[in-house]
Parts: sequence; C-alpha cells; structure tokens
Amino acid sequence: MVRRWWGTAGLLALVVLGATAVIAIPALSRAGTSTYMTVVGGSEMLFSAFGLIFAAWASRLPDLPPRIRRAWRWMLPTYGLWLVDVLLYGMFPGQPFPSLPEVGQLLIAPVTLAGILAFTRLPAARTERIKLWLDAGVVAVGSGMVLWFLVVSPALAGAADATWRELTPSIARPLLDAALLFGVGVVLLQGTEVAAARLPLTTVVAAIILILAGDMRRAYVVNHGGSLWPSPDQTMFWVGGLFMLMLAPYLQVWRSRHPASPGAAGSTGPPRWPYLTAIPGYVLLMITVGREHPYPASGLIAGAFMVSTLVFGRQMVAARENRRMAVTDQLTGLANRVQMYEALPRTLARAHRNHTLVAVLVIDMNGFKQINDEFGHRAGDQLLIGFARLLRGCVLGSDLVVRLGGDEFAVVLSNLTEPDHAQAVVQRIRAAMAEPITVGATVVQPSASIGVAFAHPDTDVSIDELLHRADVAMYDVKKRAKVTD
Repeated sequence: MVRRWWGTAGLLALVVLGATAVIAIPALSRAGTSTYMTVVGGSEMLFSAFGLIFAAWASRLPDLPPRIRRAWRWMLPTYGLWLVDVLLYGMFPGQPFPSLPEVGQLLIAPVTLAGILAFTRLPAARTERIKLWLDAGVVAVGSGMVLWFLVVSPALAGAADATWRELTPSIARPLLDAALLFGVGVVLLQGTEVAAARLPLTTVVAAIILILAGDMRRAYVVNHGGSLWPSPDQTMFWVGGLFMLMLAPYLQVWRSRHPASPGAAGSTGPPRWPYLTAIPGYVLLMITVGREHPYPASGLIAGAFMVSTLVFGRQMVAARENRRMAVTDQLTGLANRVQMYEALPRTLARAHRNHTLVAVLVIDMNGFKQINDEFGHRAGDQLLIGFARLLRGCVLGSDLVVRLGGDEFAVVLSNLTEPDHAQAVVQRIRAAMAEPITVGATVVQPSASIGVAFAHPDTDVSIDELLHRADVAMYDVKKRAKVTD
C-alpha cells in the first residue's frame, strides 16, 4: 500500500514538474538568453536522464511480459541519444552539419522507430500484415505531404543558395520523420496486446507527435527566412515532448502496481482515421495550385478528393461487411465464437470496474442428431434457426447469444448483481422450450441441457476457464437427466 502511494505521489510530482517547465518557457524567453538556455537545456537534460532511468527500471519489472520488458530495452537508446544530444548542443552550440549534435539528432528517429515497433506484435496472417502496412503507409504519405509543403519544398526552393551542410539535414530530417510517422501509424493501428502497456505506449506516441511538431515548426520558420533562434512555441513542443517521453516508462512502472482490468480491450472494427490523414494533403494542394490557376485545377483537385472519399466509403462498407461475416454465424445470425472471445474480455473488465457478476450459459440441444437423421439437414437447420430465435427472445439486448458450433450455444449475461438473475434466465429458456418449433411440415419440441458458470468481480478468471466451468456444468445436467430418464 505504501509503495502504491509513493508511486502515485511520484506521478503527480512529475506531472507538476513537467507542466511547470512547459508553462514557464514563454516567460523565460524574455528573461535573457543565458537564463533561457540554462533552464530549457536543464529541463531537457533532466527529462532525458529521468526517462533513461525509468526505461531501465521498466525493462526489469518482473510482472511485465518478456515482450514489453524487451521493448523498453529497445527504447533505452532513444533516451540515451536525447541525453547525449542535449549535452552536445550545450558543448558545441551553432555547429553546422555534420556536427555531432546534428548527426545525433538524425539518429534519434530511426532508433525511436525500432523502439516503438518492439511493443507491437504483427498479425500472423500475411493478408493482415499487408493491410496493416498499407494503412500505416496512408498515415505516412498523408503526413509526408504536409512535411513536403511546410519543410522539404521550401528547402528545395532555396537549394541554389544553400550549401550541402544546410540542405542535407533540411531534407533528411523530414524523410526520417515520415518513417517515424509510419511506425506511429503501425502502433496506433495494431497497439499492444498487453493492457498494462497501452497507456505508456500511447504516451510515447504523444511525445513523438509533439517533438515532430516542434521540428516541423522550426524547419518551416528557418526555411522561410525566419530566425535560427527557437521561438517559445517551438521550444514548448520540444520540452513537452521530452517530458511525455520521460513520463511513459514511469507510467509503465506505475501501471505495474495498479493493474488494468483483466482483458480490457478496444474495438477491433476496421480503422477509419488513417484515411483522414490524406485530407490535409488535398487542402494544401488546393491552396498551392489555386493561387495561380484556380480553374480548372481546383475543380480537378476537388473531383479527385471526392473520388478518394467515395473509394474510402466503399472500402469501409466492404470492411464492415467482411467484419460482420467474420464474427457472425451465417446460419442463425447469432454471434460466433470469434465475437464471443472479443466481447468477453470487455464484459469481464466492465464487471470488474462495476463490481457486478458475469454469467456464461453453455447450452447443448438434446436429440438434435435424431432430428437431422430423420428429417434431413434442411430440417436441422430450421430447428437451429428457431432455437436461436428462442434464445434471443429470452435475454436482454445487452446480453450476447452465441452459436459455438453444431447444436451448441452460449449466452453471456452481464451486469448481474445476484446469481439468481442468471437462474431466472435459465428458467425463461426452459419455459420457452415448452413451445414447439415448426420444422418444415412438422413441429419439434426443443430440448436442451444448460450449464452456468459465474465470473466474480474479485476473482481473475480466463475466458477458457469460464467456458470450461459452464461446459462441465452442462454435461452434469445432461448426465442427471439421463439418470432420471
């Protein structure tokens, strides 16, 4: 308990420290060059050093899976490079490329890319990997269009008057930033399978975006003839990004002492946001071309954007349909086993937070084989469809009815306050089975054995264990019914 309190107190202290450093930058910029550089450089060194210590700490946490510990080890060079680079900039200020500080700055992007990709596990299926690369590529290209407009294009426009020392970092840095944004796209799309690492990884991504925003702002100002001296807003991006980068591994340590709800997971539907990154590129294209040739170029660009939007809409419709077919039983329209394995972790996590029960009913139809043998598979299908309709009518809309396969079904009941509520659902199903189901030219009296298992909010139970308990209970009921007969 004391360790948890100190962890939370340390988190609050770090947040206050970072907020103070960022907010103080505009005031310090008016206090004089020496004071400004001392405070800004000191803050960046402090955040880099703390980040290195916290990342090393996170990489040795015994409670973390080996993959996440290994990912934090991959992040150690990022913190080390930042620390060394800040020191070098203090020792060799204003040195042209290829000075050690400038080369070190270029190395940070690929090293950080390797670090963040270590948190994710790529899909096993080749098709899914290709889809992931394509979606992340859309993010990189869409962001790269903005980098081209704001940074690369002005640098190339002034290339005749620039030396290779000036031109090389002006072009290399945006290209490396685009590669890093590709990695950010992969991380945001794929995420990490370990709940405790999601918040720290999201914080790393936020840090990268802030730092890249500072880089882009500075490059834009310099390439348009502005001052080489970083403005307060540029510095706020950099200091804020380094602070977030330092905070991420501490959050990992803090999360290890405040475990996430078991199995918490987000939606697995098709991602839409990657394609939105193309919008700024079209807008900038319209602005650039429209200045000199508003007709017909602006109309063609608007048409190209509309075509892209329609193609995107068509792709989303197809993706939703593919998604629906992947998680739905095609015969009965119920959820299938895949959807149940995706929904149950969220249901368990919600029950854990709300201190409620989750019940799983495993239902096996009695005498289904005889119906199939006597009346044929078509009649068997009609019986399954009718029984699925019966189950749906016995539960609430928030409950999940699943066809596990063959004549076996499951029902997931959530937000239960007492075990008796699940037993009430069992009774409703048994009462509903008193009504026969029409199968072709005849009627069939449905019958099923029902097993129930509970997940309590104060216990950590896996999905497979919960289903196994319900399955054992169902076979228990079936055996007792045979003995009684």
